[in-house]
Amino acid sequence: MYDYDLLVLGSGPSGQKAAIAAAKLGRRVAIVDRRDMLGGVCINTGTVPSKTLREAVLYLTGLSQRDLYGSSYRVKEDITVADLAARTQHVITRQTDVIRNQLARNKVALITGTGRFADAHSVWVDAGSGRETRVSFDKAVVAAGTRPA
Repeated sequence: MYDYDLLVLGSGPSGQKAAIAAAKLGRRVAIVDRRDMLGGVCINTGTVPSKTLREAVLYLTGLSQRDLYGSSYRVKEDITVADLAARTQHVITRQTDVIRNQLARNKVALITGTGRFADAHSVWVDAGSGRETRVSFDKAVVAAGTRPA
């Protein structure tokens, strides 16, 4: 007997969809991903942060509100990098919370760490503590994603 029917390596959009689809079919499912990467590159370093940064600049400069309030409208006079970083981090945190809740609602286990295959039906998961845990599965989906060029 295996620990899980399906083990997904990577929690980006494709890993999430695979895990939730299998869970909805009644399978025992787990996702393996690093603690700081829940949601994958899309949420943590790619699409969401870049779009949030853009929208934060438009909002804080008042550019998106000027049609309504006039050309001199500004939300904040002195905008710092810390303001932009805080807004971006807030959105990332909210998005990862949504993903975490969605996985929990669908009873998908979240295993924190980096996985490497031990054999055809198990992986070693290193949570960064120096001690690896062996997790067995019937099927696996590798949805490890990308790195920026």
